[in-house]
Amino acid sequence: MKTEIREQDFLYTVKVGIGTFKSKPPYKEYYLEMDTGSSLVWMQCEGCTKCFKQTPKPFPNQNSTSFRPILVNNKPRYYEYGYGDGSTTIGMSARETFYLTSKNGGLAKIENLEFGCGLDNVIQYGKYKNNKIAGLMGLGWDDTSFIKQLSPIIKGVFSYCLPLVSDKTPTTYLRFGDDKSHKEKNSKITPLYRRNQGSPYFVNLQGISVNKTRLKIDPKMFDFKNNATSGGCIIDTGTPYSRILGPAFDVLKLELERYFSRLKGFKKIKTDLGLDLCYERSSKTEKYSNLPSVTLHLRGTHADFVMKAEAVLWLLEKTIIGSHQQINHRLIHDVKNKCLVFYPVDCSKNP
Repeated sequence: MKTEIREQDFLYTVKVGIGTFKSKPPYKEYYLEMDTGSSLVWMQCEGCTKCFKQTPKPFPNQNSTSFRPILVNNKPRYYEYGYGDGSTTIGMSARETFYLTSKNGGLAKIENLEFGCGLDNVIQYGKYKNNKIAGLMGLGWDDTSFIKQLSPIIKGVFSYCLPLVSDKTPTTYLRFGDDKSHKEKNSKITPLYRRNQGSPYFVNLQGISVNKTRLKIDPKMFDFKNNATSGGCIIDTGTPYSRILGPAFDVLKLELERYFSRLKGFKKIKTDLGLDLCYERSSKTEKYSNLPSVTLHLRGTHADFVMKAEAVLWLLEKTIIGSHQQINHRLIHDVKNKCLVFYPVDCSKNP
């Protein structure tokens, strides 16, 4: 099974069909943000009290004949869910029919999938012009995630290839189930970890290089700390730009500044994005040539995750490999066997 990946304002989204209606097709199509860092599948529903602007209108759950509220003692069960950036969603837990694309291009029907019908939603989607995001597809460790609910069918495996964002961002796919990509000659493998029964996928980051220069960063800096909120490294499609611990960032920043100081035609500029390493290039034609790559050394044999020139990182108490740094890689999450398989590829040619 698979579903289209699209991009909106540096957020990657997936297209799903949901519900049963007297129409052709018998479902309604929506885009959900694709998030490996959380586990709730939810979308904004009709009748919401706190709503964000979206196109099409919120999901008309009361008109869907396959919509089933989850009851506890004959009363609807409600959920509350929060995210690291302060966003929240509150609503009714329910079951519904979802549609994806099957392997042969037809329809794959998934019945009785648990999801949240969002009624009180405080999240940034509405600030985007002509917003098409209706909710979020959690792909994390918890039982409520899209992956765990489909696990008997897909054996805990999903993969994706995020394309470079441009005026003509190509369509690629989030794929569910076994993938031939496991057998690629240049595949690398690193363990996946779960921390404090949380949703995100952690990897063991052991060091960073700029081009082929290994930076003097103590590997213990990336270890798990004794509390639930800091330490470790998450691989997360729901965070657009990667984030890195302050002391490690200082070393990386210094090395990148040294690199750019040796090149002609670069001028450091300030932006309103809150990013420290922004440079303006006098030559517009060279694009990414001569720009440095940043390599994340992960646990495993030669498990180096090489990020091309668009490596942009900022400060946090946890290290996160964001979606923008995952572009042009095939990433295969094998949740059952607790490992991440990855290799570089031109995602515009190999969706």
